[in-house]
Amino acid sequence: MSRKRANLTDLLNNLTFRVIHNKFKMLAETIHEWEGLPDVIEQKHIERYLYEYGMCCYFKNGEGSYMCLPCSPSGKYNVYGEPLSYRVTGFGGFTRVIPADKCVIIENNPLRLPTDDFVMFYVNKITEAERTMDVNVKSCKTPYIIACDDKTVLTFKNIFAQVDGNVPAIYADKGLNLDALQVLNTKPDFLCNDLMDYKKSVENELLTLLGFDNLAVDKKERVNLSEANSNNQLTQSFADLMLDSRKLACVRINEMFGEPVTVSRKEVINNVEIDPVQHDESNN
Repeated sequence: MSRKRANLTDLLNNLTFRVIHNKFKMLAETIHEWEGLPDVIEQKHIERYLYEYGMCCYFKNGEGSYMCLPCSPSGKYNVYGEPLSYRVTGFGGFTRVIPADKCVIIENNPLRLPTDDFVMFYVNKITEAERTMDVNVKSCKTPYIIACDDKTVLTFKNIFAQVDGNVPAIYADKGLNLDALQVLNTKPDFLCNDLMDYKKSVENELLTLLGFDNLAVDKKERVNLSEANSNNQLTQSFADLMLDSRKLACVRINEMFGEPVTVSRKEVINNVEIDPVQHDESNN
């Protein structure tokens, strides 16, 4: 029985992590829109490589068609520490070394870091909060521990079944010794409200890092203009880091191959209400 419970717990832990991770992965991989790509290259492949590896290589293969695949430095470096060649890899055992002057490296950000590193860090925290809430809710279902002997176990089970069934009166044998009954009230604290606030704050921090508009406040609250501007500036800074890296690659692709490839970022609507009164008061 304990092994089954342990397996169920592991299953729920893994499932919760996967669901939350995939949610943010889909957001991160679909926020940018590419235009002008060759028919043989899809934007979902580029964004997936950037998400998982931090960079990918855009080049022409021996047959004259374009390819874009994950890559890693190969061989020597120049005086600035830049690789002189890259090894690209694909499914089916495809691998090739491409000279740096014959390809364009598309970077996810200036440090060439994969987005998944950041997502995994925050999703782990969100998962812990989510599973803790599950445990807290479940503990509220069994707030009492009753100590009794084998002869009276069934009796007390029937009594509590009647309580659960909303029976107006419960009848018991007069020989039942209620004085010998020992009840432990575990009194579990309901922590879900605090945990939900914590979860939202972690989610908002991750969304800011991914460049999505968000404000770490409850929707029922008004937000003054200075708070909104502060959050928007940080969000925009992270968004620009990723978008500028992609735009630079587009410029180099156009220069090297003459392909008019462009990239933009989807517009995300922010419906948070800005309170001009609070803004005016803050200036006084």
